[in-house]
Amino acid sequence: MKKTEFSKVLLIQESALIWIMTLSFLVLAALCIIKDYTGSLPWLTAMISLPWTAYGVSQCFYYNKAKSENTVGGIKYETVMADLQMEEEYNKDIDIDYGI
Repeated sequence: MKKTEFSKVLLIQESALIWIMTLSFLVLAALCIIKDYTGSLPWLTAMISLPWTAYGVSQCFYYNKAKSENTVGGIKYETVMADLQMEEEYNKDIDIDYGI
C-alpha cells in the first residue's frame, strides 16, 4: 500500500478542522440569536473568514508543489519516466523468439 504524502495528509486534516470550526461557530451564532443576544457578532466573521483565508493560502502552496513535481523535470515525472523506461527494457530482454 502506498503511503500518503505528508503534505496531502496535512491538507486533509486542515480541511476537516476548517469545517469543524465553521460549523461550530455557526451553531454558536445561532444559539446567540435564539437566546436573544442583543450584541453584535463581529467575532463570527473573524473566526470564520480568517481560517478560510489561511486555508486558501495552504491550498495554493500545495497545488504549486504538486504542479512543480508533476511537470517535466519534476521529481515524480522523472521517476515515472525512468520506471517506464526500465520496464520497457525488461520486457525487451524477456521477449523470446520461438521461430514459429
